[in-house]
Amino acid sequence: MKSPVTTDIPLGSVVSITSRGRYIFLNDRLRPLGLSAGQFPVLMLLSREQNIMQEAFVRHYHLDKGTIARAVKKLKDAGYIRQIVDPENRRAVRLFLTEKGEKIVPVLQAIDREWELRVYTGLSQDEKNTLNTLMRTVAQNSYLAIHNSGDFSLEDK
Repeated sequence: MKSPVTTDIPLGSVVSITSRGRYIFLNDRLRPLGLSAGQFPVLMLLSREQNIMQEAFVRHYHLDKGTIARAVKKLKDAGYIRQIVDPENRRAVRLFLTEKGEKIVPVLQAIDREWELRVYTGLSQDEKNTLNTLMRTVAQNSYLAIHNSGDFSLEDK
């Protein structure tokens, strides 16, 4: 089968195709669990670290507060996470996985591994490592371009 991603597609479009493909893949795998791709990052971060303030998700994933708030509300309503108001700062809310949330973590990790296996098909371990390094550099540069927009212009090319 000929690849639909030709060499004349700009890098931004390639990144977009990859991102949309992951989103579709996650939604397909998560739908039977009553979850969606938008909730996946919250659960994955909580699987590594509990007692996180909601603002930490905004910073960690570079998503807006509304996106995180909607995901948190849906996960709380579904019984996957619980919120506790910080006693020292009543406006701060800390998040924890519930027992139901902890039970789903191995399934989520397997879904994440399946995605990586699929997108890494045909790559050696060195190529996988290089790809990870390059994509993190591109993501970092993209972040800096957005947040330092006064420092970024076409003249810098």
